[in-house]
Amino acid sequence: MDKKDANVAAAVADLREASNSWVAKYRREKALLGRASFRDMYSALSAVSGHYISFSPTSPIPAKRKTRILEEVDAAEKALIRGR
Repeated sequence: MDKKDANVAAAVADLREASNSWVAKYRREKALLGRASFRDMYSALSAVSGHYISFSPTSPIPAKRKTRILEEVDAAEKALIRGR
């Protein structure tokens, strides 16, 4: 989304709510805590959420951070395919 879009703040709020719900749901599952897919996805969600908390909903994610986040999501997907 363009940072000047009027819906950016609402979209970021929805994103943060969804990520908090995901973490709250899966953090309770002791069997999942050690899995690579959980670790990588948690790290990606934490990086996105932390960025918007530290800066603002209209602050774009820097290219280096975005690349790392996308790599973590990709690693989580690969781990899920492998059953990890």
